[in-house]
Amino acid sequence: MSHAFEGNRIVQATGCRYPIFNAPVGYFARAQLAGAVSAAGGMGLMETSSAGLAETAEQYDVVRSMTDAPLGLQMFLRVLKGQHRVDEVLDWILDGRTPLLVTCVGDPTPIAARAKDAGVLLYHQIGSVNDARRAVDAGADGLIVEGAESGGLRGVRSPHLFALLQQVRTAVDVPLIAAGGIVDGHGMAGAFALGAEGVMMGTRFMSSAESPVHENWKQAITDSAVTLNIDPGMPGIRMRVADTELAEAVFRGEVDPAGNPYAGPFLEAFENGRLDKAMVGCGESAALIGSVKSVAEIIAETVDGFWSEVERLAAMLPHR
Repeated sequence: MSHAFEGNRIVQATGCRYPIFNAPVGYFARAQLAGAVSAAGGMGLMETSSAGLAETAEQYDVVRSMTDAPLGLQMFLRVLKGQHRVDEVLDWILDGRTPLLVTCVGDPTPIAARAKDAGVLLYHQIGSVNDARRAVDAGADGLIVEGAESGGLRGVRSPHLFALLQQVRTAVDVPLIAAGGIVDGHGMAGAFALGAEGVMMGTRFMSSAESPVHENWKQAITDSAVTLNIDPGMPGIRMRVADTELAEAVFRGEVDPAGNPYAGPFLEAFENGRLDKAMVGCGESAALIGSVKSVAEIIAETVDGFWSEVERLAAMLPHR
């Protein structure tokens, strides 16, 4: 099925073929995964927080050897601020490397001013309508609207995407990327109906063939019929994880995570597949993922599924 996203503001602004993004999750969104998303026509996002600048620059060069398609770069502001690396990373990003900078967890105001001067778009990730208003007032060109269905750490009051997108679309007039619970064209069409112009998929790409994580992590995602909303021992915070034996033990209160969101050493699970040592962070959408597929397959199937849903709905229009 051949369709173009004509008139889509995200496609027009970034130059990508499809408004489909990978979530820029630390350790996962390196060259192998982000480059595959860009090469397949999506908008790959590469994170900059889990390694030093020299290694990140090497990863960027790997992507450029894979494809000349647009690649976005992301800054986790709180982490980089704690590392005293905000200016260093921002200088590198704005040196002609990308049409799109994505930020999260922090004040984007000074970043937005510098990005605008460099002619780079800034999208900021938000989790509430108040966050959305503040980010647009700060100068953000677009928003990633993340619902509580997504993986990772979440506040106990975080709204889900269905309600949040509708709140945000009436409050601001910038392109919106929907994140949380989306794995295919059905979810993409639903997000567009609620006001999005793009989608971000974390768990779906985390479990792709090109994801750099251990195969046991991917298998835990594809095996999960449900996910668990865990209290990691951090006040007001929950973490969504795959339904593993360790996660069940934490959920029952038999293992104390003691303020560690993975209840153990993350890299033991990420690199070595030790799911008995650490929990598997993922979103609710794990229940919708039945197998590991390549990034190209995921994007192609998502686009085809999206247009099939649009045509199904359009067929309900009365003939005139």
